[in-house]
Amino acid sequence: MEKRRPKAGTVVMIALLLALTGVCVYLAPRTRDAYQEYRTESEATPTPTADNANMMAVTLDPNATPTPTMLILKLGTQGDEVKKLQERLYQLGYYTGEIDGQYGQGTAQAVIAFQTQHGIAGDGLAGEETRNLLYSDRAEMFRPTPTPTETPSMLTMGDRNDAVKALQARLKELGYLDGSADGDFGGATKAAVVWFQTQNGETPDGIAGAKTLALLFSDSAPKAEPTPTPDPNALPILVNRTHPVDASYRPADLVQLKDVLPSSLVTVKGSDCEGDRTAAQALITMFEAAKADGVTGWQISAGYRSVKYQQTLFDRQVAEYQNQGLSVAKAKSAASKLVADPGASEHHTGLAFDITVAGTTFKGTEQQKWLQKHCWDYGFIIRYQEDKEAITGFLAECWHIRYVGVQHSVVMRDRNLCLEEYLGETD
Repeated sequence: MEKRRPKAGTVVMIALLLALTGVCVYLAPRTRDAYQEYRTESEATPTPTADNANMMAVTLDPNATPTPTMLILKLGTQGDEVKKLQERLYQLGYYTGEIDGQYGQGTAQAVIAFQTQHGIAGDGLAGEETRNLLYSDRAEMFRPTPTPTETPSMLTMGDRNDAVKALQARLKELGYLDGSADGDFGGATKAAVVWFQTQNGETPDGIAGAKTLALLFSDSAPKAEPTPTPDPNALPILVNRTHPVDASYRPADLVQLKDVLPSSLVTVKGSDCEGDRTAAQALITMFEAAKADGVTGWQISAGYRSVKYQQTLFDRQVAEYQNQGLSVAKAKSAASKLVADPGASEHHTGLAFDITVAGTTFKGTEQQKWLQKHCWDYGFIIRYQEDKEAITGFLAECWHIRYVGVQHSVVMRDRNLCLEEYLGETD
């Protein structure tokens, strides 16, 4: 039987299989080693997940610490951050609304005001720059500055508007006004304007004119001095028992008070009642302020007195005490505590006035209380006070006021000094 020979194709297939088997045998160890190396690397450096990939996209430097981005607060934002913002804006005077954590129009306007005052674009968005400055020591108190279109060229007693409110806020900021910024130009506001004008060398008329307003709202506006420094060359004259005037003394610039004081403000007793011209003008300013505060019914019962007339008053009081059984010496001693000796009366100066209310005792009236509190703002002092009787030598007279000028009166008020103490004339 003839033996069959394999076909040529079969031989080729067998050869290929043998060759492939050899290759596999040769590569197997190397493939195993490569796989093992891959596993080692994979375990050492895991493949990033989707979250890790995002993190890597934000933080390129694996050693860097990401800085969180400050949230921008804007209209419609709510929460504690808004509440914190409102509290700080309220503290600095920019925000007056409710602290409710709601970023509304009021909050946005307050942010704009803060930004504008600090040279930041006023977009009403409380972003990083705005809030960093707001919470820093560099944050300034709100300083309202009236615009030319809103501000009259002159503000005076009786005006009621936003311009007055801005004026009051500025006076408070500088320390001249203690009252509220209510937009009502009353006596307290006028006194503050007078103080500002006096301290800055302007005519102290209490009218906030163009010159006063320009200085007041300028960057160079000086703050109020707690106790203005008096001019040593213009100290008030002292008249008392140790500093009497001559019998012929008469002030140079006296005016009839009825001629200069409006009857709508004050009643003047006696057709010949006189007073110093400057003091009379200060009386007008003071009574106008009182009227603005709702206090009227004033009366002036005494002004300038000559030495001769004072002698008449003194002798009359001595006689009254003698009629009560006192000796001449005791009557004169008692009279001198109530009525100044001739030559020793403040009324000789034309700067002293007795303020009364018709038909009633002055002490305890609303007029007396107002005078005690406010006369100092207009250059007057309560000359004889209860706690100064041992120094002045006179019983207290709540009705007796003396003009010394604002630059002196406010110092005496703040330091609780009578005129003798102020001038260093105490024993």
